Amino acid sequence: MFLDNKEEFETYGTVFNIENYHINDGAGIRTNVFLKGCNLWCQWCCNPESQKLACQVAIHKNLCVVCGVCYTSGVCAQGAISKGEGGAPLVDSAKCVACGACVEKCPNEAIELYGKRMSVAEAIAEVEKDKQYYIQSGGGMTISGGEPCVQPEFARQLARAARRRYIHVAMETAAAVPFEQLWSVAEFVDELLVDVKFTDPEKFKTISGVPLETVKENIRELVRRGKYVKMRCPLIPGLNADEAHIDKLVAWAKELCVEDVDLLPFHQLGKYKYASLGYGYELNELRDMDKAVAQRYRDKMIAAGLCADVGG
Repeated sequence: MFLDNKEEFETYGTVFNIENYHINDGAGIRTNVFLKGCNLWCQWCCNPESQKLACQVAIHKNLCVVCGVCYTSGVCAQGAISKGEGGAPLVDSAKCVACGACVEKCPNEAIELYGKRMSVAEAIAEVEKDKQYYIQSGGGMTISGGEPCVQPEFARQLARAARRRYIHVAMETAAAVPFEQLWSVAEFVDELLVDVKFTDPEKFKTISGVPLETVKENIRELVRRGKYVKMRCPLIPGLNADEAHIDKLVAWAKELCVEDVDLLPFHQLGKYKYASLGYGYELNELRDMDKAVAQRYRDKMIAAGLCADVGG
């Protein structure tokens, strides 16, 4: 039906997951397409596999039985897997080409490949499988990451492909990119879920290298162009989960004419992925955000005239 849209077959991106039946990342029931690559490096990120643009091999130590198959049987043609401490496998990311041979050979499914090169046509075919649910619930597709604007052409063509099929499009973004880059995708997006991680310029610059004013002005311009924007605000104890930050978020929302805000309490659910990828994790001692405190912040925002929720 859409064979004349050659961009769908010629445009490729790196996707690390496509998940069905999401209910928090936009209206209705949604399919989330997660793109690899991010220009930020947040300590609390629950999807560290999204940060690098390249495909990656992860070894889940809780599943590994140290059988040695991945490094003793010549599975890896690049010699990227070696024997580490206690016999556990180690991956040399400089040698690994993410071919997936070790994933296929592992008898205990302890090795996972994060990332797959896909055409827009392949990705939208997966999204279309649940179109009936979108129609019934008012849902659609959400482009997530990572930061979708790190792969702007793929994200743009994916959004256009969904539009051609009358599928509602949402996008999660930190909006910490030049506006032209953001708009190249946002032009074809119905709902923008913009992460506002900090309202303190110095704190924001430590994770982004980008002036906080860039995010603020990008939101302002999106709203000016008639786009629906919801602010999504992670609450990290000791970093931004305090009254002063909430007051600034309220001020931001009112100044930028944003009515809807989601507060996202910190959790440790993605912690295991850091070890699987060989990354250090800096927030081991941090407890999950107290939901009661988050709800109090939500109530404060509602009292200020905003539509606020906890957890998306």
